[in-house]
Amino acid sequence: MEEVNVEVRSSLLHVLRNRGFSRLWAAQAISLTAQSMVNFAVIVLTERVTQRSLFTSLAILSFVIPPVLVGAFAGVVVDRSNKPAMLWITNLLRMLLLVCFFLFDRDWSPSILLIGIFLLTALFAAVSQFFGPAEAATIPLLVPRNQLLAANALFATTYNASLVGGMAILGPILVAFLGLRRLWLFVAALYGLCVILVARLPSGDRSHEKPLLAVLRDSTDGLGATLHREFWVPVREGWSFMAGNAPVRTATINLSVASTILLVVATLGPGFVSRILGRNPEDVSFLLLPASLGMLLGVVLVGRVVRRVGTARLISLSMVGGALSLAGLALSPFWGSVLAQLLWGINAPADLLGNTILGGAIVMAVGLGLVNSFITVPAYTQLQEETEDHMRGRVFASLFMITGSLSMLPVLFAGALADWLGLVAVMVVVALIMGLAGLATLSRRSPAPQPRGQTDAPPGN
Repeated sequence: MEEVNVEVRSSLLHVLRNRGFSRLWAAQAISLTAQSMVNFAVIVLTERVTQRSLFTSLAILSFVIPPVLVGAFAGVVVDRSNKPAMLWITNLLRMLLLVCFFLFDRDWSPSILLIGIFLLTALFAAVSQFFGPAEAATIPLLVPRNQLLAANALFATTYNASLVGGMAILGPILVAFLGLRRLWLFVAALYGLCVILVARLPSGDRSHEKPLLAVLRDSTDGLGATLHREFWVPVREGWSFMAGNAPVRTATINLSVASTILLVVATLGPGFVSRILGRNPEDVSFLLLPASLGMLLGVVLVGRVVRRVGTARLISLSMVGGALSLAGLALSPFWGSVLAQLLWGINAPADLLGNTILGGAIVMAVGLGLVNSFITVPAYTQLQEETEDHMRGRVFASLFMITGSLSMLPVLFAGALADWLGLVAVMVVVALIMGLAGLATLSRRSPAPQPRGQTDAPPGN
């Protein structure tokens, strides 16, 4: 086991010494933190203005719908263009859009303000849809195959840390000190820094690439044979590949389910904090911070756990564990009250009662973050291992499109049902669905776990 740990640490060090990967990693860290701050600001603004989960659902959908609409097109463009160029172009466009957020955020009526913010957020998400596949497709160009798990673990760590830095720490602090309007300018400056970091990254094999303007022209000119050849045929090739490749298909389903659950929780979280726990919407960081720390813990442990349990079985068990954590979070006011009475007596002071309930919710949030990493890190690695360079952009764009399609109705109905049935009831129902899905996949035969002496490197390397 000590030899395994030494090899894992060595793999992480080799990845970090890769200058191209380190620059991409830094750009990811900054851009994800910036995006988390934008998401935090939009969700908090919506909850503050409306106090209704339905409108929070609409805010979430403004992040989700654009990948569905432009996902397939984005994948074709990414596969046929220079990936590093796509990275800096999308970061530049997002920087300009954040300036538009600043200009739009005037003292207008709440309805006009929300409509404008939702539209800008949708455009921001559409541009980001080109960034995500380009970033995922660039990682295998910068690191060898036997370091992909380590690279993805680092990227997952950054993703989770961005939730801590953006939504749980920097977002609330900067909103308090700068206000929502100046926050847009601060985030725009962060995207400007990302443009510098991703400029001139190595491009790998460029035999399948065309100049970006030529790709856009070929993908948009005409509605006849050119559009069919340059757009629909590659899109169908990507979908056929995903449908015919069992590991890719399974990883896509797992990631879609995990993402949908995460979006539903994000939709209900601010209302749960303000209306159930009796705190301000900005205090959603009380749940986001421990959930993010749980994700970080999961990233640290996932390689070791995969070797012992096996990928498929770990994902199924994680879904069951996530269901228990989500149900425990929803019911924390009930069992937290009982626990407080056992600890402090029936006449427990109100502050002790509230702190005990909050502590229980925090523990459940840690569990949710932990199981999220146990689902997403192995699934992303599986997708990258099973796809070729010229297909990878389409696969990841299709993943984001499928995820967005599957999550639209649950997110919308979760907010509407929460206003009708109550937040706690809806969260328990979502937990029940997640648990049943995990039990259904767990009942199938899972591949045998890797031998304990095997390293974290993917098989065949």
